[in-house]
Amino acid sequence: QFLAQGGYFLSPAETDALAKVLVMPQRLPNPQLVGRPATVVAAKAGISVPPGTRALLAPLEGVGRDFPLSIEKLCPVLSFYVVKDWQEGCLRCQQILQYGGMGHTMSIHSRNDDVILQFGLKKPAFRIVVNTPTTLGSIGLTTGLDPAMTLGCGGWGGNITSDNISPLHLINVKRLAYELRSARPNEAAPSAALRNSAVPLTSRVDAFLGARGFRPAGPTDPAPSASERSSVTPAGYPSPRPAPPPPPPVAFVCEDDVRVAAKAGRRIMLGPKTIVTPAARDAGEALRLFDMQA
Repeated sequence: QFLAQGGYFLSPAETDALAKVLVMPQRLPNPQLVGRPATVVAAKAGISVPPGTRALLAPLEGVGRDFPLSIEKLCPVLSFYVVKDWQEGCLRCQQILQYGGMGHTMSIHSRNDDVILQFGLKKPAFRIVVNTPTTLGSIGLTTGLDPAMTLGCGGWGGNITSDNISPLHLINVKRLAYELRSARPNEAAPSAALRNSAVPLTSRVDAFLGARGFRPAGPTDPAPSASERSSVTPAGYPSPRPAPPPPPPVAFVCEDDVRVAAKAGRRIMLGPKTIVTPAARDAGEALRLFDMQA
């Protein structure tokens, strides 16, 4: 399949020649060859390939300084490894990530869910892209990851976050933080700020529960019947009514859609192709308004 799709397997001599022009002493790819076609890269190394060549494949036996092409190459040159089973393949992927890609991204193509899970658990990468093109999946084009061209590598990569960087990461939030417990261990009385904030806090809790279909009984509400009393929660909120049949999934959800749905007391059905903006996802998940199509 590699050959049928335009791949060209390099000989050991060609592999050495390519490594000399593609890998710089700092173990970085030659910037003059980044993003260039396979035919251009081959010509630069003095290698003759068929005109339709789309990728150069370098069979390697190991990872590290003795195998220069085991680094990230940023052009259509692929390191090609053969292993005896998936466990050995798992170990090889760990070595590759530890040598030059800690925390970023790894992909796996498999129909075995257990193997996929083991790869996901053991790899020092924060994006494990499954059965989809790695680049397109990691930036969120074909997956549910936040759309971004800047991908955090977390602690493994020396970054402060492992997220796909979205506009929410660039927002500065000022917080007004009242004292909730005293710094003096023997002082049990709440502070004045806590006493003064009790009423607005209660209102916020009621609004929060109301957005989910729960409403506290008011002084003018009629007394509940025996059957209604049996459905009242211990906190005094009626149990939610049975949910209506699920609506069809929507194609797009923005933050305003979430606000409208919360105000109307309805849920939003998401499908596998639904596009949700980051702000809408945060708001909707906080209010638990999203349902996923089965």
